[in-house]
Amino acid sequence: MKTEYILLKETALNNNCPECYSNDSMVLSFKQQRLKSRFLVKTKAYVIESIECQKCENTIFPGQWTQDIERVYDYHKKTLTPKSGSLHFTGLFYGLLLVIVLLAGAGYLYMYRPDLLGL
Repeated sequence: MKTEYILLKETALNNNCPECYSNDSMVLSFKQQRLKSRFLVKTKAYVIESIECQKCENTIFPGQWTQDIERVYDYHKKTLTPKSGSLHFTGLFYGLLLVIVLLAGAGYLYMYRPDLLGL
């Protein structure tokens, strides 16, 4: 399965970075995980959030957040509208399902109703 992420929201924060104390270099992002394979596409319901400093290139974990960062995070989380978790099948899945049903039907006719096939 191939994993990709749907970017729901990304915003720049005006708060100071707890690591390098730079201002205007942090980015808050909200993402949802999507798993793709040949037969299905599954979108997870939970949201992955992260805060990264672009200057020092560190991920800021919740234990390092200040009250200001928490306040801004809570505000942006309230404005977020995540997509619901879903499961979609691809055309290959439906094509394979059709072939299996046709083969099962032909097997039934061959075994139990050969008179319909002219045998």
